[in-house]
Amino acid sequence: MRIWQDTGAPYALHMEAESGSLSQLNGFLARLRAGMGPLAARIVEQAMAKATEQLRTVAFEQTPVGATGFLRDTIGAQVSVQSQEPVDVSGYVWWQAGYAPVVEYGSRPHWPPIGPLVHWAERKLHVPPGESYGVARRIQVAIARRGTRAQEFAQRSLSLAQPLIERAFREAADRLARLISGGV
Repeated sequence: MRIWQDTGAPYALHMEAESGSLSQLNGFLARLRAGMGPLAARIVEQAMAKATEQLRTVAFEQTPVGATGFLRDTIGAQVSVQSQEPVDVSGYVWWQAGYAPVVEYGSRPHWPPIGPLVHWAERKLHVPPGESYGVARRIQVAIARRGTRAQEFAQRSLSLAQPLIERAFREAADRLARLISGGV
């Protein structure tokens, strides 16, 4: 499992869970799915879909709401099957908001635009509109001096979801074992 920023879309932040990256389970799954073909691929794909959805759910819970909730609203998820023999499937969770990497990793000192800060001061700090510009200006100066601190919501999401992801693949391994042994 990993987090990365896509070079083709510099503002997208991604998390990925690959069946191969869960090394303890992957060896077991490889032995079990030998000779099972499409049925094994379907079971592994279902496990990845479940794991990806669980990761997306945890990511939604861990993503800062901000003034508008836009960052949360841009979370996407997808399962991609590269091959069924051998089984190669990946799950992706990402944030499309252009500022997602800045919220995740923080920023160096810079002059942010005042408009979003005015809106943020009104929505998050409940500053009356007549006073919000002054508060936003003080925030702008603070960011210009110190930058912003990292929220690490994607990293935290990955850590919190890892047991759920591992359980999804353990359940897939158990299901494959039952099928091989003649069970249901």
